[in-house]
Amino acid sequence: MPELPEVETLRRELEPRLRGRVIRSLSTFPSRVFQLDPAVLEAAVTGQTIHTVSRRAKYLIFELDRWYWIIHLGMTGQLTLLDEPMENNGSSSSGGDTHIALVARLSRGRTLRFRDVRKFGRVMLFSRDGDGLDSRLGSLGPEPLGSDYLLEDFLGKLAQRKARIKSVLLDQKLVAGVGNIYADEALFKAGVHPARRVRYLRRWEKVRLFETIPQVLERAVLHGGTTLRDYRRSSGMPGTYQIWLQVYGRDGQPCTQCDSIIQKMVISQRGSHFCPYCQPRKPRPRPVA
Repeated sequence: MPELPEVETLRRELEPRLRGRVIRSLSTFPSRVFQLDPAVLEAAVTGQTIHTVSRRAKYLIFELDRWYWIIHLGMTGQLTLLDEPMENNGSSSSGGDTHIALVARLSRGRTLRFRDVRKFGRVMLFSRDGDGLDSRLGSLGPEPLGSDYLLEDFLGKLAQRKARIKSVLLDQKLVAGVGNIYADEALFKAGVHPARRVRYLRRWEKVRLFETIPQVLERAVLHGGTTLRDYRRSSGMPGTYQIWLQVYGRDGQPCTQCDSIIQKMVISQRGSHFCPYCQPRKPRPRPVA
């Protein structure tokens, strides 16, 4: 956490509200989230205009005049946009909150704060004239909500894999941005057991999984993402998709489709949730459409 829907929610909220604003100043505070000297970051982005806010997998990309300013939320990162003028909100410092990594004061009285309790997030900076950004993100797979998400490519990559399907879905080279929560949810919707070996999946199961991944992700975005603990939208409000989760975090509870008890197992050191009836270990015949 956060995964693609949470980061995409932030992007959709921030982009129209930050586009065209100038970073008047940037204050940083001691944190291991910085992938460069914080003083260099402060000097580089101050005075720069934010032209767009885009996303690649779980990375937020702020396109400035000369730089790509990248923020990865890690496990507990929070980006909050305050509308009050900076003179009135006390944002010139961390306010005593030791989890705040940076405060960006923007033109027209808005303030952007990055807070990260466990400090697994990352703050990076790449020149728009170099290839550093491509080197960092170039190995990621296609965006499941984008036009480069293609069935034959998906099937081709799966044909080269022998691991359990849940482990493969967590590999960002297959599909960008899918993490533990939405891998479980997509596998449930596709009717595929998370421990099935990819080489034993039938073509129609792979096709169904290809289709369910963007369906689950887009629905989660529409609900503002999933808040289980730390994730917050840019307003500070939680997402609501946790209400609609079918299997993730529901072990011991009845399946919403068949009333079987949701189970949990560990795959690749990650808790994996599934319905033993809706997602059998041995595949059933292809269902009639």
